[in-house]
Amino acid sequence: MEKLIYVVTGPVDAIEGRLERIERGVIPVARRVGGERMAILVPDQADLIRKRCPARIAGDFDAISAIFECWLPTVDARAPIEAALASCGRTLWGYLVTESTMAPCPHFVSEGGRVPGVTQWAINDKPAKVALDDFYREWAVHSKLSFDLHPTRQSYIRNAVARRLTAASPTYLGIVLERFPSLDDFTDESIYFGDRAIVKKMFEHVPSFYAFETAITGGLSEYRWS
Repeated sequence: MEKLIYVVTGPVDAIEGRLERIERGVIPVARRVGGERMAILVPDQADLIRKRCPARIAGDFDAISAIFECWLPTVDARAPIEAALASCGRTLWGYLVTESTMAPCPHFVSEGGRVPGVTQWAINDKPAKVALDDFYREWAVHSKLSFDLHPTRQSYIRNAVARRLTAASPTYLGIVLERFPSLDDFTDESIYFGDRAIVKKMFEHVPSFYAFETAITGGLSEYRWS
């Protein structure tokens, strides 16, 4: 099985009803080509998150219409999925990734159900001066540090980009999903961050693997299908 992550950019519709429109147009198509363990993520709380804690959103987050994830028996079968997703936004980014389950999600939802809480989604490249081997090493260091950085975080999925799948896809190396149990856990800095010493260490370390100028991050609602 191979994992694919698609980023639909350039919203062409209102956020209200977007999930249902993507579900109707994409989920059946993905199933027909063997798709399973599917997820759609939408930025339906972006305004509230920005109001409560602007720091939780960074980069060109407003350009994101939705995220679609699925597993396929082979990436070669993806064309119908991309065709279905293409009508959901102005541009489609696609990535073949390898998933590392750093902390599994404790939630099991019904078909098309919403995962409780908020999913912090981030996509990033490495700084130009950082060698690729150094990027992966420092990313692993950060992953370990992040458990103390976010004491209430419930799950952490790390995806390393193997290759781009669409011509429009920008170059990125990492896609991360971290789930927090509530909006308060995500937007209240006194809950979101752990010990101040760990926070200081994190801010000093992040530039060793994370290119701020192209990174995008924010909070999304996540819905899943088997």
